[in-house]
Formats: sequence, structure tokens, C-alpha cells
Amino acid sequence: LVCLTCDDGNNLDYYDHSADDQAETASFHSILQTSTAWLPQYLAGPRAVSFVIASLVARTAIGDNEFSDTWWLESANKGVLGIANHSWDHLHEAVDVVRQRDNKKGSFLEVSCFEDAEAQIAEAQTYIENKTDNKSLPFFGYPYGHVSAYLRDEYFPENGARLGIHAAFSTAGTAVKEESCIWDIPRLVCGWHWHSPAEFSDMLDAIEAGEEYVCG
Repeated sequence: LVCLTCDDGNNLDYYDHSADDQAETASFHSILQTSTAWLPQYLAGPRAVSFVIASLVARTAIGDNEFSDTWWLESANKGVLGIANHSWDHLHEAVDVVRQRDNKKGSFLEVSCFEDAEAQIAEAQTYIENKTDNKSLPFFGYPYGHVSAYLRDEYFPENGARLGIHAAFSTAGTAVKEESCIWDIPRLVCGWHWHSPAEFSDMLDAIEAGEEYVCG
């Protein structure tokens, strides 16, 4: 089985884009919607998830008008591309002041205490739930794929049920196995672990055969 995710919540996740003198670029949502005609789905529910950044200030700093929450509710209602939590501000270097006790940026490993975790995860969850009329998916995507031991081993096991979050995803670059920790589910990332349709196909073949896949 293959599960599809995309991070940050760029508007191209949902809105088709056309520029002057250029062909229209189909959004992830449009591609997924079209795929229902030819690509079987194993279980009911959205065909993919977009992990979105909650903070308007952060979204503006990162991409000006490229990131908005205007489509989250509509996307959640349509049930093709689900919406889920990707933190409050990503600890993104473009943001002047982030929700981290020492204003450290660029690594989500810096979220290593309860106060920072509540600010980054719990408050983002509340915001995203409000924006999606409580229809967001119960998952968390670690910014940068960075998984601190505190979040994996303490915060999520102790607070996941309260937050309504059932699992969290890293970017560890391996296939999910039965023994994978639900608070550190690995993902394989386009541009990191595979770069072309051919590499993607080779990667899936290797995983299906139980082999370790090495990109390139």
C-alpha cells in the first residue's frame, strides 16, 4: 500500500495555477480527483493528506500569498485531500519570532519540552480543527521530518488522545514496517529519496521485494 502526503499547505495543493504564457498546472487535489477514475483505493476516506502550517504570520513570511487557509474547509469537506497538522510555525527561519522558548529556528528537534510542544502542536491542532469544522485528519507531520525523542517517547504517547492525534510522520526514508513507532512513521520524500517516475517505480519494486532501496 502507498499513502500520499504533502507538506506545508501551499495553495497549489488545492488550487490549479495558470501563469501568463504558461500551461495550467494542476493541483494535487485535481490530480487526485481525476485519479479516482483509474486508480483503486484500498480504504474509504481522503486519497492523500496535506500537512498545513497553522500560523498566518508564518505562512505569510514563508510564501506571502502562496499559503492560505481559504481552501482547508472545502478540501476537508470534499474528502479527496485531507487536512492535518504540520505545527504552528514550522520553526521556519523566515519567521521573526517562533514559538520556541529560545526562538531557535530551522530544526524541529528544538521542540523538546511541554510548553514548546503545546505551542507548536496543541495550539496548531485547535486552529486547524476550527478552520476545518473539526474535519481535519488525526495526524501530525513533523516539520523538516525532525523527530525529537521528547515528542516521540513522551509528549505524543501522553497527550495524543487529548489532542485527537493518532500518529505522527517523519521523513526517515524507509518503508513502514509492523514494528514502526506510530509517533515516528517514516516517509519517503520526492527530491530526497526519489527524483523521477523511474526512480519511484524502482523504489516501490524494491520495497515490495523486501529489499533496501538506495536512491541513485
